[in-house]
Amino acid sequence: MSAPSQRGFSPSTLISRSTFVFFRAITLPFQYAILTSGPLAVSLVRRLGGTPIPPTVGHPLHLLGLNTGLSVQRAIFFGMVVGSVMKQSYWAMFISREKLSVGASALVGVLQTVGDGLNVVLFTNTATSALAYSAIDGEKTAFSVPFIVGLGMYALGIVSEWGSEMQRSRFKKDPKNEGRLYTRGLFGLARHINYGGYVLWRAGFALAAAGWTWGAIMGSLGIWKFVNSAIPELDDYCSKRYNEQWAQYKKAVPYKLFPFIL
Repeated sequence: MSAPSQRGFSPSTLISRSTFVFFRAITLPFQYAILTSGPLAVSLVRRLGGTPIPPTVGHPLHLLGLNTGLSVQRAIFFGMVVGSVMKQSYWAMFISREKLSVGASALVGVLQTVGDGLNVVLFTNTATSALAYSAIDGEKTAFSVPFIVGLGMYALGIVSEWGSEMQRSRFKKDPKNEGRLYTRGLFGLARHINYGGYVLWRAGFALAAAGWTWGAIMGSLGIWKFVNSAIPELDDYCSKRYNEQWAQYKKAVPYKLFPFIL
């Protein structure tokens, strides 16, 4: 998070934002290689003390008559990786107004990539994968409950974060709204619903990867981070920038992250 005084400014260059996108995009071939249970996946999982799930587990997915090398479950999981890269890349290029240096872009991009990679490794390890919850005869793997719930949380979270940020971005780009606080759309449900959406899809991603415990850990860490760091920082900035508008907004919308919950 940037310091409050840096919010609303855009000193970042195309190079710095492109750096973030680059470090997010390079994750895709590596994650795909792990999910196809190639040598990289087998070596990585075994080095971490695990046992890779055989690539034959699951229902093979064919597109245009070609074998993708992924089961349906793994293809959906790879889609979650792609979705997170696309969402965050769009944010960096077209939505964010915070200061973003080349170094910070690279660091954040790498950390996000490591997070995606950890989920993929856990997903392909027999002892931790959510798929192992419903293994049948060691060959077929149905859609487990953690996987289905996690996928739903992921979809809802991506839509909430991406949608709310696009709504607010359109509002701010209109010159007649200069100096006005955006309180409509999804932000009319929770003051930081974009943060809530991020927590939701990150927790859902973890849940679909490795089950209830890992999903709960990632969700709890996300909530703790925003409630104790990012939200107080943003509240301080908004109270100074918007004064009475912010005070009235907090009274009208008492929820921080999740409507009717928190």
